Amino acid sequence: MNGINYLSWNKNQHIPVYCGSCWAQGSTSALADRFNIMLGDKNPTPVALNAQVMINCGAGGGCFGGNPGGVYEFAYKKGIPDSSCEQYVAKNPMPMPIPGMCDDILKCKDCTWPPCPANSTNDCQDKCWAVDYKHYYVKNYYGL
Repeated sequence: MNGINYLSWNKNQHIPVYCGSCWAQGSTSALADRFNIMLGDKNPTPVALNAQVMINCGAGGGCFGGNPGGVYEFAYKKGIPDSSCEQYVAKNPMPMPIPGMCDDILKCKDCTWPPCPANSTNDCQDKCWAVDYKHYYVKNYYGL
């Protein structure tokens, strides 16, 4: 628009492993694009919303597929954190949380060094703690 690209970047839901999270990737990207358009050139860093948090919190589904409507509902009720809060790991948390009952550590966390090995069966949450984050909310949403 007027020579400015407000779109978020392309994502691959299958890196690092296969995960059927297109419902989370597409809806968080669409919302981020709307925030970028709304903020215009007042925001030097483009908004990118966190798809892994949507999987972690069961906000529409998991790596087995899902419904984008859950992401919009989550954005309305809880607010979505940006992409810096949680690395995209392309896997469901164990155990899967009850929708609407998501622990803060599944939304935004910081962890001590060293990072959890990629092929570990341990989730290494004992080395992490929840941190506060900016919430990106939508004013309303609806379904057809």
